[in-house]
Amino acid sequence: MNDTNLQTITLTKRDRNYSNLKGLDSSLKHSLRLDQNEYDDFEFNPNPDHPNIAIVGGVEQVLTRGLAEQLLADFNDQIQTKLKATEATDEIAAEKEKLRKLKSKLVKFINATEPTEIKEYITSVMKGERPLVVQDYAALLNQHKISRIAQRIDLLENYTTKKREIEQNAPDRAVSRTVNRVKEIILVIPEPNKLAITKAYTDLLQKSMHQFYQKNFPNNKMLFSFSHLDETTNHVHAFLDLQNEKTGKYDFSAQEFEFASQYYARNKAHLEKISEPPTLEGFKLPNRSEEKQNHRFIRERESWKSKVMQAAFYEHFNGLAAAYDLQAKFLPKTKEKKEYLSKIEQEAKKPKSERSHNYYTRQVEKLEQELIEKKEELAEQNTNVVTLKATITDLQNTVSTYQNKIQSLEIHATEQKKENEKLDNHRQLLAEDITKKTNKTEELRENFKATKERMTKELHDLRRKIVEDTKRKSVLENAIKVYEEELEPLIKKFDILVDRILDAKRLDKNPELYYKRLRENTYKMASRLGSEKRKDYLFNVGEQLKEQGIDHTKVELGIADKFRLWASDTFTNKQVVEFDKEEAEQAKQARKRRLLKPKPPSPFQDPYDPYQ
Repeated sequence: MNDTNLQTITLTKRDRNYSNLKGLDSSLKHSLRLDQNEYDDFEFNPNPDHPNIAIVGGVEQVLTRGLAEQLLADFNDQIQTKLKATEATDEIAAEKEKLRKLKSKLVKFINATEPTEIKEYITSVMKGERPLVVQDYAALLNQHKISRIAQRIDLLENYTTKKREIEQNAPDRAVSRTVNRVKEIILVIPEPNKLAITKAYTDLLQKSMHQFYQKNFPNNKMLFSFSHLDETTNHVHAFLDLQNEKTGKYDFSAQEFEFASQYYARNKAHLEKISEPPTLEGFKLPNRSEEKQNHRFIRERESWKSKVMQAAFYEHFNGLAAAYDLQAKFLPKTKEKKEYLSKIEQEAKKPKSERSHNYYTRQVEKLEQELIEKKEELAEQNTNVVTLKATITDLQNTVSTYQNKIQSLEIHATEQKKENEKLDNHRQLLAEDITKKTNKTEELRENFKATKERMTKELHDLRRKIVEDTKRKSVLENAIKVYEEELEPLIKKFDILVDRILDAKRLDKNPELYYKRLRENTYKMASRLGSEKRKDYLFNVGEQLKEQGIDHTKVELGIADKFRLWASDTFTNKQVVEFDKEEAEQAKQARKRRLLKPKPPSPFQDPYDPYQ
């Protein structure tokens, strides 16, 4: 599937490590829905579309209270048994702490020592690969002129002695009380992604999480996991045993770093935004203490590991999410994003009843949004009423304007008649010009007559349509506006181009440029008309040009123009002027009559007027 067809979402994945079993117990009770309080009605949806789910040993079950209580009791028995079997006593812990401090001093010494022979000797003794021979070690230190030889010998001797004592008296499986024993993994599709709360989405989260840890950390057991469908986000909780079943050690952090290093090495080319893993050497400064060096190095290494782990999980998740038409992506680290994540973290630390987004507040927000939408809908309806009244007033004004135009045309016709009489007196002196002007006068007279008849009829029809169909008033208003703003300039331009073609022919100039402009003008006009109005318009254009003695074939629309009209009709709504059924039939009959009985040129006839 193409990535462009996938909905982009964000993920939030939080890991919580528990050595403090009190904190683990509290979180586990929340996941089991056993931590009941007086705020439950606000925190959770009392009637979710699907019940909460528990997955134990790979088996999915509905999370009932009975099952929850049994799971909690069984887990507490198991964890307490493991604590008794593995947790180090105070004495063992103290001895191991002494050994750790001796080892730290030895590491500091060999890191500050240049000779490779000394490093190799101390390292091999610490690993138990060779016994400590004091005379040999002293000779090696003397050879390289190392100061405080007695102290160096005592340090290595004390380390080997303490290590031997612990190996003899303390079991290898003794675990410190500060060691993390259980990891809680919380995987969330945040609320801003606007995904419905469904079992399908939580199943996707469960599947991605289980498969990721089973594939990459097969020696760590998934104790159980939960899908919560009674809250405001699709999310799951999982609890991972951090004890390595193969080695018995709690070495999960080391496993993660090893996995991150291998993943980075394989995918370095696709992880441009993640630099190489940090090294201790990069944090050494002349005035920086060794403790600070180690602290900063460890902190930066953990940050690097987290970035790589996140990238690996996103890749794994997206491999499954495509089937759900989803794709998870990182958000850019902008200031706004950091502030947003900070707010999320602060909210996550609060009890659910005190959070700004829980089930109760989500219902309140929905009701408030519905109220806003209803108010907006009512305001829009009121606006429509006002607009309709204004439209009626505008149409009434339009009727009055048409009446004034008729009167003006009558006056103009009277004046034109007088002008014709004057032109007759000059016929002897200006024979050619008088002939042209006489023809023009006749065209104007006939055009005036036709225009007057047409406008009188339109006035009658307009009055009738105002009464019969109020819905069409807004359409007419828009048509008038389009006519004034777009069509009327095209009509005027048509007349100008026709005159220029005639002038060019009279002066024996090439009129091809004007023909080209006239065809484009005709196309623009046609693109604003409906199909029936367009037929009538194109017919009248051809007839008008024939009557003027102009080659109408050079103005006819070609295949490309017709294709453009088809595309405009299909994908736009610019066709604002159209005949009704009755007008279309009348126009069709008129065209037939005109073909059967051609009329003389009519200078006042306007074939581009969309209201004909």
